[in-house]
Amino acid sequence: MNPALFRDDRRSRDTLLGVAFPTTRWSLVLSAQKDGAEAGRAVNEICRRYWYPIYAYLRCRGFSRPDAQDITQGFFLKIVTGGFIQNADPSRGRLRSYLLGGLGRHLADHLRHENAEKRGGRAIVLPLECQNSEERYERELIEHRDPETIYLAAWARELIERVRAKLRVHYERTRRGDIFEALHPCLGMDEDATPYLDLARQFNASETAMRLQVFRLRRRFGKMLREEVAETVETPAELEEELDWLSKVLRGG
Repeated sequence: MNPALFRDDRRSRDTLLGVAFPTTRWSLVLSAQKDGAEAGRAVNEICRRYWYPIYAYLRCRGFSRPDAQDITQGFFLKIVTGGFIQNADPSRGRLRSYLLGGLGRHLADHLRHENAEKRGGRAIVLPLECQNSEERYERELIEHRDPETIYLAAWARELIERVRAKLRVHYERTRRGDIFEALHPCLGMDEDATPYLDLARQFNASETAMRLQVFRLRRRFGKMLREEVAETVETPAELEEELDWLSKVLRGG
């Protein structure tokens, strides 16, 4: 991922420093502690965002594919039906760390009693992107070997892909889906590697025009990325720390 995408953008920063600074993703947990449809949507969102990172963590811990699926599903079933969400406390730190700690306790129970929920019972309906978890895990394993690093890297990449998907929707809504499909690989390239001349030929445009298109793509992605990360922290200072951390994780540092 191009490090420039994580740099401070003054207009984005000024917006986020205002009164409307987004609430942390702990707000999902607080919503999940309520009753009714809002709680259901919040729980589903937590499960959707964290199913794969939890699964990848378990696979790297040495669990087989079926066992990792069973334990992951059992863990999220506990989130849905048990007291895990009700006992959650934002003062305990990042939500991803809280979930990993909860998984450790769930895993201890599983290993001690061997009574994890099995697939097919009170099963959680998994999002489509969870169906290719094993293929994604094999790719992660090439770069990372310890379970916690895989978990964090998977979480970071999930976040990046959410932002990329939002950016695609933005371009499609403005009838520029073809431009996005051609340019989005440039998000991971630095200036020297960006094929401006090839893009100019593809769109029968000048190289200068394509440089401007790529610049706008990267700027909007960076803005969306900052907005997405801002929803996971409490203050603007934490936003910068989280962006630095995210950049290092994606670089493998």
